[in-house]
Amino acid sequence: MAAEGGAKGRLLAVDDSADSADLVARVAAKCGFEAQATSDPTLVRALVMSWKPEVLTLDLCMPEADGIDLLSVLEETGFSGLLVIISGQDGWFRKAASRLAETRGLKVVDDLQKPVDIAALRQLLNRLRQGN
Repeated sequence: MAAEGGAKGRLLAVDDSADSADLVARVAAKCGFEAQATSDPTLVRALVMSWKPEVLTLDLCMPEADGIDLLSVLEETGFSGLLVIISGQDGWFRKAASRLAETRGLKVVDDLQKPVDIAALRQLLNRLRQGN
């Protein structure tokens, strides 16, 4: 999904639910990002290396490769962008995953509860697009 108006920032939404990933990508596009969505965690490595997103949203619980496993993939690819965790897991689990990501050198900017509050997501993405 391409952003409206030729955005300068790229966002990759990763969620095993295609509907959830597409929703995040659509909101990101409306905030000015060039956005892609994938519900296939096995594609994350290739997408990060070839498309080079500046922001990645990540669901933590996916059947084929969970988000915790994907933190290792992001570290291995040298992902230097911003990470937003979006998960239905309890707050303590999202915070623990954020700390684990940070110990791997990843930059976590927020963790959001599923179902995601669209207004909160939009506010966060607008802030990130403005560099805040």
